[in-house]
Amino acid sequence: MTTAPARPDGAAQPADRSWIARLRAIVRAGGPSAAAELGDLLAGARAHLGASHPIALRIAAATERELSRTRQVDETVAAWSAVHAEAEVSLGPHDPVTMEIASGHLRWLARRARPDDLRRALTAQRAELARRRETLGHHDHWTGVARTDLAVTLLTLPLLEPDTRRTTAEAAELAAEEAGRRAAVLGGHHVLTWEARALEASARLAATGAGQGTAAKAARENGPGPTAGTGRATGGRAGGGSVAEAVAHALTVAEACVSLGGPLDAGRQIRAALLTAEAHLAADRPGDAERAARLAAGLFAVRSRPWWGGADPGRPWVVIARTGARADAAGHAARALSERSRWFPADSLWRAEVTRLLHTLDGR
Repeated sequence: MTTAPARPDGAAQPADRSWIARLRAIVRAGGPSAAAELGDLLAGARAHLGASHPIALRIAAATERELSRTRQVDETVAAWSAVHAEAEVSLGPHDPVTMEIASGHLRWLARRARPDDLRRALTAQRAELARRRETLGHHDHWTGVARTDLAVTLLTLPLLEPDTRRTTAEAAELAAEEAGRRAAVLGGHHVLTWEARALEASARLAATGAGQGTAAKAARENGPGPTAGTGRATGGRAGGGSVAEAVAHALTVAEACVSLGGPLDAGRQIRAALLTAEAHLAADRPGDAERAARLAAGLFAVRSRPWWGGADPGRPWVVIARTGARADAAGHAARALSERSRWFPADSLWRAEVTRLLHTLDGR
């Protein structure tokens, strides 16, 4: 999820500054106790300031961000929805806290991916981006957040619509625009600039329609399945570039992960590993794709917060299932379904994706 900058305190009173200082200290320290500490801080802020106070809502946003990594998606969407409704009434849509909360709510709504979730999120995110472009300009931070949110949802649409070449190309354009904005403001080697470039690289790969993998190719011989792509073979062109160009770009971005400043956290490693796996899958290099996906799976396994890195824990196993021999692929797909069943509701399109893959691999 996009990380928002610290909101200026403005004319905060001394007591207000105390709440803000405690919030910043907890977020900065992180660790396994952060969720509980934020929950206690939120309860105190609501008791002393009221649930509609700007500082209480700011603490609520930070609390939901942390809790969202460790609980089922239905519960997360409901929590973000309640906080979003409170912020809209108390602060209005133009307040930075409301915009941060709207981002969290709509991101998780799209991530849950019930049949109507993606359309609802897409409509709301398009409206948010249009409003912020008009009121804040194209280069404002919060316009960039809305731009990124929309790009992420557009990349989820293949779960719902079979032909998404236009939307994946749009996602790539939005991500490229945002990467340029962040590079100009933050510098080319900033972590947030890299995140936008990684999103663009994923979108460019998706726009090629490649990346079906060895198992999917074998399954396709028995008829179309959920892994059937909309692009052409490895030498084709889509989204303004060839598969080879998209693969080379994605691998370059993934490798740049290690050259960024600061500690190499697990979230960034997971994103880089999955991007590497997607690139090798698109290039029809299943062995390399499987190794990268297994690295991502291993990083998920050792994290106390399973959503670290912005991808669900079942994603690496979907990639592995699409790379392996037919006999092994079904077992890996079953592992993906097991992982996703822990987090997504029964009617989530993420679970349906793996169920269809299993049926295809089993010849059903």
